[in-house]
Amino acid sequence: MKLKDYFNFFRWKNLLIIILIQVLIKFVLFQKFELSTALDNLHFGILVLSTICIAIAGYIINDIQDIEADKINKPNKVYVSKKISVKKANNLFVIINSIGLLLGFYLSIYINKNSFFIVFIITSLLLYRYAIDLKKRLLIGNIVISIVVFLSVVLIILFDIVPATNSFNSFIQFEVTKLVLLLAGFAFFITLLREITKDLEDKKGDSKINANTLPIIFGDKKTKTILMLIALIPFMAIGYFAFTLYPNNLFLAVFFIAFISLPLLYFVFKIKRANTKKEYHNLSSLLKIIMLFGILSILLF
Repeated sequence: MKLKDYFNFFRWKNLLIIILIQVLIKFVLFQKFELSTALDNLHFGILVLSTICIAIAGYIINDIQDIEADKINKPNKVYVSKKISVKKANNLFVIINSIGLLLGFYLSIYINKNSFFIVFIITSLLLYRYAIDLKKRLLIGNIVISIVVFLSVVLIILFDIVPATNSFNSFIQFEVTKLVLLLAGFAFFITLLREITKDLEDKKGDSKINANTLPIIFGDKKTKTILMLIALIPFMAIGYFAFTLYPNNLFLAVFFIAFISLPLLYFVFKIKRANTKKEYHNLSSLLKIIMLFGILSILLF
């Protein structure tokens, strides 16, 4: 494969979002609150690299297992078996996943919290099990991916905040931890919405591999109703966050309403009327943009 193909194979756009959220939390949010942290720039870079490696490995094993479905759902984006052999893709998965786990193990030793390595193991196992069979189970696959995204944010709390917390700084450390958890929760729900929307988009191919996704089991109409109900959770949470937790920051409130709440409302209205693969794809892209704006809101805290 060409270098460009590898970037697309590794889902470089999704990886950039992971990098962006971790970098903004570390170098913007933590610095604004003058937080005590455990990782210097080098070791934070290792944390980001470890997260990225495990994510890439997850994409690879998923593509290996999805060859037949992808030939129907996205024939122009099939890499395994067309541009890279299954054997080479498997070897790539083992190597990159191992690098991610080894870096995670090293970081756990570095911060003297060996038990924290379990988070890397759980993330890796979840992605593997998702690719093998969990994605075919009703709603479980969607929730698993959302949990993995949630964990990619929580990692920063575990490895950068927790080891540097003591009785003198615990209040501010805890307050910032709550902010990061709110951001992780937002990422969880937006990812969940996007995964279910992608199930609507990929219904034809998923049915070929006997996947029990929401659209296949309950049909498009009920799935859209579920999506609208889920979308109300981050919609209401954003309003509470903007006007209750930060009532004096008008600019932040306007930003949330204009770039997150209103687009979410637009998603709710559009998903009800969407019927074509292209419409579902566009709404999935909209959710990715909403996620991006949610991440950029860190600059305004």
